[in-house]
Amino acid sequence: MAVKYIDVKSRSGLFVPAVRSFGDIAIVGRGGIGTSSSDPQEFTDPLKAAQAYPPGATKLTAAATTGATEISVGASVRQGVSVQIDEGDKAEARKVTAVTGTGPYSLTLAPALAKDHAVDVAVKPTGSTELAAAIAIAFGQTPPPTRIWGVQVAADGANWQEALGKVAALNVQIVVLAYTPLNQANEETVRLLANHVVTTSNTGGDGKERIGVAMLDPADAVTASSLNTGDIRTDRMFLVASKPSRDDVAAAAAGVIAGYEPQVSMLLKPIRISMTGVFTDGDISTLDGNSVNWITSPTLIPGQSLFLGEGYTANPSANKKYIDVVRTLDDVNFRIKAALIQAIGDLRVSRSGLRSIVTLVQSVLSPLVSQEVIEDYSVHIPLLILLDKDQATLSDDEAEQMANHRRSRAVDMTVSVVYAGAIHRLSIELVFK
Repeated sequence: MAVKYIDVKSRSGLFVPAVRSFGDIAIVGRGGIGTSSSDPQEFTDPLKAAQAYPPGATKLTAAATTGATEISVGASVRQGVSVQIDEGDKAEARKVTAVTGTGPYSLTLAPALAKDHAVDVAVKPTGSTELAAAIAIAFGQTPPPTRIWGVQVAADGANWQEALGKVAALNVQIVVLAYTPLNQANEETVRLLANHVVTTSNTGGDGKERIGVAMLDPADAVTASSLNTGDIRTDRMFLVASKPSRDDVAAAAAGVIAGYEPQVSMLLKPIRISMTGVFTDGDISTLDGNSVNWITSPTLIPGQSLFLGEGYTANPSANKKYIDVVRTLDDVNFRIKAALIQAIGDLRVSRSGLRSIVTLVQSVLSPLVSQEVIEDYSVHIPLLILLDKDQATLSDDEAEQMANHRRSRAVDMTVSVVYAGAIHRLSIELVFK
């Protein structure tokens, strides 16, 4: 065997920055009849969500007779839900218009029963749970999101704050409360969502920045738009209004947002929901004034499809009027920090070390310029200016400033990014001669 004077074993030490998903959704919603809260579950298929969150069932605690408009059941059922009473030939479906009692519960039905039903027969919802239905609606958008987390709250006595606490630990960018429209009854619950996305984005750690999506009460969205006040009015909330619809419009809007890259404007992006009417010009003016996005069907686009009429955040006053600005800022923020983490603990507070940091930032932002995500950028490290000087010419203050940076091992850097948003308005003067 030949003598090896130098033996080198090579291995790759290449650094691969973390990649942040831009469209993962967490949907918090009620489970089936009699269910309790549960831990988050990850889904890439709506059918799996339907299996994970079955509608459940209860039983009659007393016999019900023909013509009755009230029945007594063992578990609470949400008002507005349609239920099937009994099985086989005796089965009939009715809508629950009111719920009273603390167990057994009295359900008011419409219309009245057409048959007799014995005690202990099954009473179960005719459709999916609110949580499973919202997940299916979000997945039903084009293009669809890739991953949705479901977080179930108890069907009766939902603890939204506890569920949002579970969401705080997830790597998601969009949070929705299933079938929880903004109205007088749900105002405090939607406020919890707004506080969650603001607090988690500011203190939840790197990569936890997120937005919340809520729908306005479809029964009277124009009036409900006046509730965009206080904590709800934040640039991390996206409010959407529709004409009366049986679908969870917030989940649908979240699915639309998740399907596009952060820099893509939401204006005139298609949304799949059931909605037959459209808002009047006066309604749109009111919604627009309250920073609420509406759903419309423009005459200029053939096919009678539905589209988002705008891409506003709930608060335009902080120079982040559009949701793509917030999402792009979060995305660029994460990319820069993910690239710079390799510098921490290795690069020195020196000319070569700081120039390496500038190069790392350029490696993140230059591709975004070529992809037309951003228009331009600049990187400024004040300490680097001192290091580039002839050290013998530094003043006492400059020398002390450099010494302080080396002692504290902290470096200040400013990254300025020019973001060119999408065109939302065109003013055309058409002249015939």
